[in-house]
Amino acid sequence: MMERFRRFMYGRYGTDALNTGLFVLYIVIVIGEMLLRNTRAGMVLMLISYAVIVLYFFRCFSKNIPRRYAENQKFLRLWNPVKNYFKYLKLCVTERKGTKKLFRCPKCHQTIRVPKGRGKIAITCPKCRFEFIRKT
Repeated sequence: MMERFRRFMYGRYGTDALNTGLFVLYIVIVIGEMLLRNTRAGMVLMLISYAVIVLYFFRCFSKNIPRRYAENQKFLRLWNPVKNYFKYLKLCVTERKGTKKLFRCPKCHQTIRVPKGRGKIAITCPKCRFEFIRKT
């Protein structure tokens, strides 16, 4: 059975980051639909969830690989800054009680860790060599 599925999927796009995002969106919409069951909003969410899952499977089984790849790249250009921002916030929370403070380079947005409690210091970005002054 697995061999038949592999042969079926040969030449098809499969899954990627956009498909993963669509599946997560589908799960969130289904949970919202379950909470709003038997209401007009629940019916709308049900229709939206059907559209999202159909799009998910359409992209999975598509043979137009360059187009699906381009769609995924557009999604990643939008999603990566959001993901990196939350990753930075998580890092800030974990470093809050430590002995280091986090800054972002204004030029290249590289995250830089510097010692806390040093007053105003000149920080040089190790990536782009841009120098800026911040209070630690």
